[in-house]
Amino acid sequence: MRPIITASGATERLLLIFPREAFDTVMSSPLAGAAVSALIYVDSIATGNDSTTFWARPSMVTWMSEEMRIRDSEDDRVQWREAAAKKNKDLVKVLDEWGVSTASGYADNSRETLRDETFRKWRENSAIREKAGVPKNSSKGRWALEPHFADLFDPGLAGDQLVSQVVQWRERHLSPAAKLKVQFAAQGRQTAHAVSVTLPNGAGVRTLESGKASLILKSVVEEWAATRLTTPYVVTISEPGDKVFTADAKLLTYLQITINTQALLPDALIADVGGDDVQFWFVEAVNTDGEINEARKQSLLTWATNQGINPAHCHFLTAFTSRTDPAARKRLKDLASGTYAYFADEPGHELAWYRLVDGTDT
Repeated sequence: MRPIITASGATERLLLIFPREAFDTVMSSPLAGAAVSALIYVDSIATGNDSTTFWARPSMVTWMSEEMRIRDSEDDRVQWREAAAKKNKDLVKVLDEWGVSTASGYADNSRETLRDETFRKWRENSAIREKAGVPKNSSKGRWALEPHFADLFDPGLAGDQLVSQVVQWRERHLSPAAKLKVQFAAQGRQTAHAVSVTLPNGAGVRTLESGKASLILKSVVEEWAATRLTTPYVVTISEPGDKVFTADAKLLTYLQITINTQALLPDALIADVGGDDVQFWFVEAVNTDGEINEARKQSLLTWATNQGINPAHCHFLTAFTSRTDPAARKRLKDLASGTYAYFADEPGHELAWYRLVDGTDT
């Protein structure tokens, strides 16, 4: 059997493996840490043969406590898991013999969170295996950690060696989309340097102030605009401190736009000149707040009307770091009807919010 890791120690490693800036918090919660610890305690590690794998059930996690985990000899661990594989009363009998408290680590209703959220998301990210053919309502165990994932919880791993193992594990086992989430989260933590943005259609490179909002704008300009729009041009980019980048005079003349840097401009204004009519996209990059709500949408439409822009040619995008980012969870509910949302760590997707009455975005 593998060496045991405490629930708190497992939680710390889960936060390293699945940073909360990139992954759902259920993957690295204290309950998730308790699950890793319990599954290693009972040696529920997948093998190449289902018949030789000990398949655990969520109740083994909720029943386990730190006091029980102190009984760490292999004989004790086998005795604990054999009793827990039967019924709670069988486990209570063993604990009474040991003179250990029978108090569970978590309430029984935590099993649903483990089964339906934590284990499901771990499975999607190659961390746990589910035994095929076992009904969801069966009392039989059907979960086991992937051995390569369990390796990351060896108490002997520490420091640079642990970080190196985590990086290698991600590279080998995460999907390209998950790797992108991790990369963007890491960039968000390293905000000490200015952010360079390559403007579309050979319009040069713009250097923005350091910070998450700049990283979000970089993704919008370099990823979203290049995919979503036909012939995009960045008209303006606004930064803190009244810093406003404006496109060259020839483009502004073509678009018949006059930029007043004192006006309340969006974080970015992008024009798509590839169709019969120029389409204007108003973009807000949200690190904490500043989403395009109904009031903000109306003020931007007023600005556009004053510029002679047809409101029917105006579109609105609120951009966030990630769907799991606190700003997104807080502000998505406030988005104006007829607008879109974008998440920088998932550049291949976009959310639309509009009335079903006519399906338009006006």
